Amino acid sequence: MKTSLILVLMLSTWQLCARDYGLHFDDNGQIIKPDQALLAQGLDDEKDGFRNSALKNFKQSAEYGNHLAMSLVGFYLMQDKDYVNSLAWYKLVDLSAMPNRAYIEKLIQDLELYLSPQELTKANQIKSELAETYGKHPTLLRREQWKNNLQFTGTHLNGHIPSFLQIQLNSGLVVTGQDVKRQVEDFIYNYEFNLGLGEVTLDDVEVIEADDIDSADNNNEQ
Repeated sequence: MKTSLILVLMLSTWQLCARDYGLHFDDNGQIIKPDQALLAQGLDDEKDGFRNSALKNFKQSAEYGNHLAMSLVGFYLMQDKDYVNSLAWYKLVDLSAMPNRAYIEKLIQDLELYLSPQELTKANQIKSELAETYGKHPTLLRREQWKNNLQFTGTHLNGHIPSFLQIQLNSGLVVTGQDVKRQVEDFIYNYEFNLGLGEVTLDDVEVIEADDIDSADNNNEQ
């Protein structure tokens, strides 16, 4: 089974730090969402050859509900020939949000052909277990936790965004407390997966072809 993954990453001018995904802004006053910061760091790690670090960042990004990160975990597991866990991760992905939906659908179809009935059952069990961390409700709770860990000058309450807050950015733009609160709550409660990093595309993903792998019957005999 052969897979290849080519990542094309074009970042906008703001800097990202996955180790400190507190409250950061781009030059236009938009918050840098923690899932996007972690995804970007993972892509940088991938580019630099730090595979384990990339996988860790993708999983952390997925905790916030980032579906591209979930699909990348699936790619990594597939490259490791861990097809059962790979399929479980792919099945977590909201395909309607993915720009490369056809690729992932093809991967899922071929994995389902390749795996035995017992392995398919196991993949579904693992997917249910993963959903306890990466499903819709737990990812909402994770985003709420991120907000509750934020601290602002002038208040001792973690997660409380004071109305008098004003943050002046390097660009000279001033972001008010009301705007911060609106953006943070929108990220938490109206979360919609988007690429968000200027442009991130997955190109030339070599999907699994049924002719290139052992048939399901041969796999069952092993």
